[in-house]
Amino acid sequence: MMRYTLEVEKYGICSDGTEAAVTTEGFNQALKDASKAGVCEIDIPRGDYLVDGVNKNSANKPEERAGIIVPSNMTLNLHPEAVFHVEPNSSFGYTCFYIGEVENVAIKGGKIRGERYQHDFTGHGDLEKRKTHEWGYGINVHGAKNVLIEGVDIADCTGDCIMVNAQGMLNVPWTTYRPARNITIERCKLDGARRNNISVTGGEDVKIDKNVITNAGINDGCKPMFGIDIEGYGEGDIDYEEPRNVKITNNTFKGNVLQSVCNFSGYEVVISGNYSDNSISYGFGTDTTISNNTFVRTDKKYTAITSLGVSAGFSGNNISITGNTIKGFSSGIDVRGADVSVSGNTISGLSADGTALATFEAKNVKFSDNIVNHCPGKLCSARNSKDITFEGNDLHDSDITAIEIADSINVKAKSNDIKRSKQGVIVTRSSAKLIDNDIDLTDYSGAVGYAISFDKGSDVDIKYSRIPKPANMAIYGESAEGRTVRIKNNDITDAKCLIPIYVVGGKNPEISGNDITFNRKASGGYGIQTKNTDGALVKENVVHSVSSFALYSPIKTSESINSRVIGNKISGTLSLNQTDTEYQNIPI
Repeated sequence: MMRYTLEVEKYGICSDGTEAAVTTEGFNQALKDASKAGVCEIDIPRGDYLVDGVNKNSANKPEERAGIIVPSNMTLNLHPEAVFHVEPNSSFGYTCFYIGEVENVAIKGGKIRGERYQHDFTGHGDLEKRKTHEWGYGINVHGAKNVLIEGVDIADCTGDCIMVNAQGMLNVPWTTYRPARNITIERCKLDGARRNNISVTGGEDVKIDKNVITNAGINDGCKPMFGIDIEGYGEGDIDYEEPRNVKITNNTFKGNVLQSVCNFSGYEVVISGNYSDNSISYGFGTDTTISNNTFVRTDKKYTAITSLGVSAGFSGNNISITGNTIKGFSSGIDVRGADVSVSGNTISGLSADGTALATFEAKNVKFSDNIVNHCPGKLCSARNSKDITFEGNDLHDSDITAIEIADSINVKAKSNDIKRSKQGVIVTRSSAKLIDNDIDLTDYSGAVGYAISFDKGSDVDIKYSRIPKPANMAIYGESAEGRTVRIKNNDITDAKCLIPIYVVGGKNPEISGNDITFNRKASGGYGIQTKNTDGALVKENVVHSVSSFALYSPIKTSESINSRVIGNKISGTLSLNQTDTEYQNIPI
């Protein structure tokens, strides 16, 4: 491979930061000559180079075929003290280095500086949208193939430090769609772009690795102000530009104004091993993995992992969120859309009004084996959602509740370990199955609420829960005719409260197979009590006191009607209504 050191004097290139037009023309002529001569690698010496980044022959796309235009089969080695400044201008778009419809290109080292703080924002041409001036780029990869951008320091562009986009449009018959393919951006320093530090709109097989990506959108930036924005263009369920197979790994994100990374509409995206002080979002993305990232803040603001919903034309997102560590944010993981797995994440130190693990308007989501500690807000929340599972999570230290289920259908909370929280599970206007949960509120520092509660708008199936030493009601609920209540095979031990299981209202609730022991320091209490219910089945429960203090009654249904009290093992006298059916109860 032939290698050549650029002769700046030969081509009239000014290295003192003057004569943008002459310098840019000189660079382009030098690259053309080198390419024609078979030179594949060019060393660019130290210098301060002023670049004319505006294609004045294109009124609609001044950022295309502009600036220094890199040919195919070319590596540019920029000296560490080679600085390329974009000449201040009033154009809504510009490019410093243009890599367009070529292949086998590398840019290594050096510095690129946009002119956002010297830019004239008054000119915008004929289109109203151009007022934003958000198309000024440090490097523009436009429909190119096999591109490496390594170790380049880029800052202060009016648009993006690096743009990866397609030539032409997909699903439009009169154009040829050429996405940028096999693009690698590594070990770069990308700072302070006015819009995004990196945008990927029409790229396939894009690798973004080991970069430091900071301060996108600072100082009155232009939305979206993301460290990396993966965002194709489409209308409804028709894509005109697609980001596909984008891997974002081992990067450091700090100070980006709105989000570190947003996969707004990309496909097959991996976001792994990064350090972030702001949100990472899968947006409307499809087939996305967010794994093993470290999220750290000190001010308890923002949500670490966020989302928007399902992309038009798709039934789900197919998202995996696993192995992330989140500390010091307002909230942890907020899931929207459908078909999402959230597992093995560790979350701590959130704000008092935040939520660690949440869904909103989501479907088919499973949260499993996550660890949540020292989060005083809600630990899990399913709101306006369907087919949600919380399974095997360690949920600790909430001043509100460990699990909230509201306005949702078919929510399952199974085998969760809940400790040191004010309340265990709250179900409101929902259908929920609560199975095999350990709910230990004994070490909570203040007055505790209920281990499990539900309202009259809910259907609940509560089974195999273990609730030790409840100081307040272990299971309390209100029901109504047409609602289903099943409270079966729960183990409530050493109760300090007056009523471990209390159901108010409704028809035909079932309370069976529960094992309730009291360990009070005074007489009184009812093991199971119903009020204003009709047709309750109270069957095969065990209720007794392990202390010397007697209960008022192990089972009280006197304020209900038509209860069936059958086969219970009890200490003390039943308190029944005259309409009740009672048989085969065994004193112990």
